[in-house]
Amino acid sequence: MAKVLLKDLTKRFDDVVAVNNVNDVIEDQQFVVLVGPSGCGKTTTLRMIAGLEEVTEGEIYIGDRLVNDVPPKDRDIAMVFQNYALYPHMDVYNNMAFGLKLRRTPKAEIEKRVTDAARILHIEDLLKRKPKQLSGGQRQRVALGRAIVRDPKVFLMDEPLSNLDAKLRVQMRTEIAKLHQRLKATIVYVTHDQTEAMTMADKIIIMKDGLVQQTGKPQEVYDHPKNMFVAGFIGSPAMNFVDVTVTDKLTLKNHQFEIDTPQKIKDIIKSNNLEGKDIVMGIRPEDLEDSAFVEDSNDRNTLTAIVEVTEPMGAEIYVYVDINGVLMTARVTPKSMLKSGDSAKLFMDIEMIHLFDKETEKAYI
Repeated sequence: MAKVLLKDLTKRFDDVVAVNNVNDVIEDQQFVVLVGPSGCGKTTTLRMIAGLEEVTEGEIYIGDRLVNDVPPKDRDIAMVFQNYALYPHMDVYNNMAFGLKLRRTPKAEIEKRVTDAARILHIEDLLKRKPKQLSGGQRQRVALGRAIVRDPKVFLMDEPLSNLDAKLRVQMRTEIAKLHQRLKATIVYVTHDQTEAMTMADKIIIMKDGLVQQTGKPQEVYDHPKNMFVAGFIGSPAMNFVDVTVTDKLTLKNHQFEIDTPQKIKDIIKSNNLEGKDIVMGIRPEDLEDSAFVEDSNDRNTLTAIVEVTEPMGAEIYVYVDINGVLMTARVTPKSMLKSGDSAKLFMDIEMIHLFDKETEKAYI
């Protein structure tokens, strides 16, 4: 396997900058996920690593080799596509073996590699079937198998699970994670699904409009987003944002409520000279709970709201509330009896709030 170095990587399509000065190191055996909304530049970045898109500026290294001018077939990478890209006239065995045959790999070696990959992916009984005889999940396994048999330095995966149903996506996430652990592979994986990014990656790279917004371990990014875009994109349901004013008592005041901040928040307010300023407070839905189920709930950390809609999810309930025009989402215990139209008291864990600059949207916390 090998590490991948992206140095000042830029891609322009005429006047459109699709990828803007990306710098990162994907370490050997690391599972890195490029995540972001449609059009953010993540797939273009992957295609430049693969050699399917020409680099406008910057450099790409795979291992210690500069590969900007190296054709895709000579980069020692294997790519798994969103649409599987299987040959319909070939059976599973020959789909998996095709790349090895082009390389004139000995027949015995092809047999061993295909058999080993089929065993890893639990598709031994499918080797004689044609793609049209397979389910979506089986086709995806074959596409993964075709990549595995090549034993590449780097696996590149472009939204490989997006065509699968929800249950199968969860199953295949687990399979790919187990595959990574077993192969000790370097994997660069593209998705727009933040749940895939959070559950699979060693490191996530969050992109927007061609720019990298934040890079880090999934939990670090979740706990310490650098700006409002990252805070709102990572996490489901999304973080709540509320405009507030910092008072002379170092509290956070909205026209509907006032929050007496804990000492760590006061310290951040002081260090950033925020007294008297209008800023944005962020609070994740899981940090809002039905106060009836919180022992130390009090007026200092309780918001009064009108319930608009509830969504029972089994293990939890999503409650969408209106606090005199301020719309927020809470994730509450399934024991809660709140229903549409109720007046609710929501406990807010004020130790968990985030503060953002209103103009730059950068985080203070």
